[in-house]
Amino acid sequence: MVRLTGEIKDSLTGTRIVFLATSSKDSTPNAVPIGAFKILDDETLLISDQFFNKTLRNMKENPKAVISWWGEKGGFQIKGTVTIHTHGKIFDDDVAWMKELKPTLTPKSAVVMKITEVYQVKPGADAGKKIL
Repeated sequence: MVRLTGEIKDSLTGTRIVFLATSSKDSTPNAVPIGAFKILDDETLLISDQFFNKTLRNMKENPKAVISWWGEKGGFQIKGTVTIHTHGKIFDDDVAWMKELKPTLTPKSAVVMKITEVYQVKPGADAGKKIL
């Protein structure tokens, strides 16, 4: 069980854009910038899908994904396994959140990432070091 530390949560909540990377079943990579994400709890992230095409297709074929960012409070890479919700409480909560955040956007799905690993993203000797 991987739990985010306060430092990682502060860094993530302090950044506006993260990059989400996925790959298809045949290992074709895809990376997109996203701004609609939040921490659900110490082990789980929510990513709101308004525009995913290749990304959504990839996650359906291969449920492993990674987000990475660099901001004023440092940077990290989080790997995890995703589930896609298109109805039910998680999806309804995502729709309500997006209506508050940016009323012009309507989610197609709510992506929940269960965190499996966390790595440092910084220059120097600890670059790429697994920390959780």
